[in-house]
Amino acid sequence: MKLQCVLLAVVLVNTGLISVTSAHGGSDSGGRSCEESVADFRCRSNVICEGDRGFLRCAVGKIQITSASFGRTDRRTCSRGRPDRQLRNTHCASPNALAPVSQSCNGQSSCELSATSAIFTDPCPGTYKYLSVSYYCLPPEIREHFLLFAAPSLGSVTTCEGGMVLNCALGQVIHVHSANYGRTDGSLCASGRPPSQVSTTDCYASNSLTLVSNGCEGTSSCSIVASNSVFSDPCVGTFKYLYISYTCECRVWNLIVSGSLYLLYHHFLMLT
Repeated sequence: MKLQCVLLAVVLVNTGLISVTSAHGGSDSGGRSCEESVADFRCRSNVICEGDRGFLRCAVGKIQITSASFGRTDRRTCSRGRPDRQLRNTHCASPNALAPVSQSCNGQSSCELSATSAIFTDPCPGTYKYLSVSYYCLPPEIREHFLLFAAPSLGSVTTCEGGMVLNCALGQVIHVHSANYGRTDGSLCASGRPPSQVSTTDCYASNSLTLVSNGCEGTSSCSIVASNSVFSDPCVGTFKYLYISYTCECRVWNLIVSGSLYLLYHHFLMLT
């Protein structure tokens, strides 16, 4: 993976992709800003309100999804006509949004997406949610290099109690997509537990994503302890577990997307 990431840096230098300019494309709720343009390839974003359908389109090039989130992270988005009780939970994110969006859209000129709990599960019943997606329209030759050298590998881990370790290969860094300390499933981590401790399946610690991201985002390895002392207790009497969805991404691609040309150049010199 170290060699692959070095080759990616060479390819990106030769194709001019290290020229970064602001595009002011707004922000996505999946944790990654969509405010930067890579050369002439603008980061695009789209929001689809729950129950609606929407399209991603590339007039030139093919779609490459960079982030996706189904839930609610602010009170303003998709709020028209909705009562306050459906908008007040702004720490809501489905743990599996990236995979179905990527499967439907990557490599396509256009794709249709439906923002429904049937597809993404319901991370917060009673809250009106929306699907937020960020993506690039990449020419085939650029996307080929991306897939060969930099395509992130999606992973997820669950621990019932105690600690867990996230690891990425040399030259890669962790990008956290979602996390929850609580319980959303009646069968996970249920062995030997009485029904009263596993029957609640709408349990979410609102600080899960923040704490996991603070400890892991941008690192090659990190450890997280699943306990009430770290995340507090979102549902007293329920036996909880920690679920994390993340990708391992080439450090050089991660730096390009974040718009840091100097850090890319410095890291490239260190690798070579």
